[in-house]
Amino acid sequence: MEFEEYYKSLGLDTYPFSVYTAESETEKGDSIYKKPQNYSVIDEGIKNSSIIISGERGTGKTALSLDISRRKKAAGTLLVKIEEFSKLEESYTPERLYEFLTESIAGEFFRTMGFNPGELWKYDKDERTDLSMYLNRFVKSSTKAQLTEQIKIIQNGLLKRTAIGLYNTSRVILNYGLKAVTKVASDTLTKHFSALPEFDSGDSEYFKRLEAEVDESFTDEERSFFYLSKLCSLIRKSKISEIVVIIDKLDEDPRFKNDSEAIAKYLEGIASNNKVMVNDLFKIVLFVWSTPFNSIRANVRTQKLIFQPLSWTQKTLKEATGKRLSAFSNKKVNDIEELFSPDGVEVLNDLVAMSNENPRDLWHLIDKSIKSQFEIDNSSKISSQAVNNGIRDFVQQFNYYEYYPRKAKARADSMDVYSYIKHLMKLDSDRFTKNKLNEMAKTGGSTNNYVVAMENMGLIKKTGDKSSQGGVIYMIKDPKVQYAQANGVEIGG
Repeated sequence: MEFEEYYKSLGLDTYPFSVYTAESETEKGDSIYKKPQNYSVIDEGIKNSSIIISGERGTGKTALSLDISRRKKAAGTLLVKIEEFSKLEESYTPERLYEFLTESIAGEFFRTMGFNPGELWKYDKDERTDLSMYLNRFVKSSTKAQLTEQIKIIQNGLLKRTAIGLYNTSRVILNYGLKAVTKVASDTLTKHFSALPEFDSGDSEYFKRLEAEVDESFTDEERSFFYLSKLCSLIRKSKISEIVVIIDKLDEDPRFKNDSEAIAKYLEGIASNNKVMVNDLFKIVLFVWSTPFNSIRANVRTQKLIFQPLSWTQKTLKEATGKRLSAFSNKKVNDIEELFSPDGVEVLNDLVAMSNENPRDLWHLIDKSIKSQFEIDNSSKISSQAVNNGIRDFVQQFNYYEYYPRKAKARADSMDVYSYIKHLMKLDSDRFTKNKLNEMAKTGGSTNNYVVAMENMGLIKKTGDKSSQGGVIYMIKDPKVQYAQANGVEIGG
């Protein structure tokens, strides 16, 4: 029997556990998406202010981002998604951050207006002149090229001739010279956005008027934020009632090489900037990886923002799995228990607990259990033996740097999560004191440093109890490491 025949014998039309990224499953949309436990709190928060949503990798941050995008695409919302950060330098200033946001918002606004350029005529002459400045100064060449292709699709027949006629008329009346960043793209854009006067990047009337109105004592930072806030004010004068900026995947930028300290430093410039995070012009929905965010949280004014960690329970994880199975089986399989034999159901909670409240980890665990069962007996549903094998394989093969990254430039012999796990493996229990760790792992004078480092990275935590000698009792927090310690499973690095 081929593996495909086996999973189809379980009632599945296609295999649900070969893809683990939300982007790869966008076509399934709501049919596969399960809301996290605190979804209603998050949803209400987005309606009222900016929000920071934290979670470990695999807890569903991007899936939630896609869900918000689907709902916010309704009329009245300008949705700006930022998932590419290469244009924002590692050591960016607040001034550069404001420019980056202005570029992102302006690009999305003109893409939106490309489908209905007539809306621009609802602005007065000065406002249209201001918008022409934003189109030329802040919409980058790559975005202009995308806009041009979009406009080529939109403009045909009478619409194209009308747009060109309006452009020529406005050109005669307004008498501006065209100086575009990319001439071919800008020609097409100007023809399409005929409501906007042509922009002269030289000695134009616009800049003379701006110099008269703007206080020359403004710093570059203040001036940059002025441009950002003015753009948002102009946008809000259209049919667009709100601007929502979704920032996601910052930790995936290859420049950081998975170094949580570098990610935290970069993230802090956004999360702690109150002009960006707390204003009446636009809302920020900032998705962050818990590990770097926790190290800078004290510097972020979370009391003025909505802050929510993604939350899952065993019950909601099972429900999420059921919804996933239903989508991949044409509703023939709707409950996770349907995949398991009677004795497999008995240990199902152990499997779910091993996922550490992480949906992606649960998908991996089920995948390994199904494949183990296929090798043991392909005529049966998932048994307890297959579950135990799946858990063992998962614990051994897991990439612990995914949750507990080391510094990008760390020496090969420096302490990292695998080194700490080796110390924990020498314990006789998942609960311990500093003295016990020193006694059993021979950590010597470095014991306190080890405990502090493991606690900061989330590998261990205080229990709140004390030993008979008065020492603080810690416990291994990660269930994978608990399992390895209890069962003598070697974790390599």
